[in-house]
Amino acid sequence: MPIGILLIIYLLTLYLVAILVLQHCIRGQTQEPTPGTGARFALREGQTIVGVRDTTKGVDFYIGDDVTDEQ
Repeated sequence: MPIGILLIIYLLTLYLVAILVLQHCIRGQTQEPTPGTGARFALREGQTIVGVRDTTKGVDFYIGDDVTDEQ
C-alpha cells in the first residue's frame, strides 16, 4: 500500500479517536450557571442609572428617580 494512503488512514484514525475521547469527557459534565446571571432587572419609567461602582463581588448600579442635568 502506498505511504500516502497509509498516512491518510492514520490521520483519520487519530481524528476519530480524538473526537470520541472528547465526546466521552464532555458527556458527564454539567454546566453550572455563572454567578450573577440570574439577577436581571429592568428600569421603571422615570428611573435612571445615577452611578456605577465596581466592587469585588460585581458591579453595583445606583438607580434614582431624579433627573440629572443632561449637560
